[in-house]
Amino acid sequence: MSLDLKLADDHDLALSSAGDARLLDGAERIAQQIKVTLLTFLGEWFLDTDFGVPYLEQVLIKAPQRAQLEAVFRARIADVPGVRGVRRLDLQIERALRRLRVEFEAETDEGIVTLQFVL
Repeated sequence: MSLDLKLADDHDLALSSAGDARLLDGAERIAQQIKVTLLTFLGEWFLDTDFGVPYLEQVLIKAPQRAQLEAVFRARIADVPGVRGVRRLDLQIERALRRLRVEFEAETDEGIVTLQFVL
């Protein structure tokens, strides 16, 4: 059983009312690890420069191709330990607001994980 520190909605450590760090396991842990992976730029983390998404190279470019974006996100989600495969991936590009809405469903060792967030 793997454990991880729980992050709050603002991505800071989630603490109990007593001030103790909270832990995650199971599908919730895998969902959080996927989200952290997708929110990290490739090369951002000095301890593992292969961790993260190649945003500058393949995503935040002029007129990115949807198929290329989907391939990048599917690959990064599938690379997270415990993920067996990506069942569904929906990327909604909001060009006027310069946002990307990501929604996916992944099959994991702990069950199905569904998550959505905005980049």
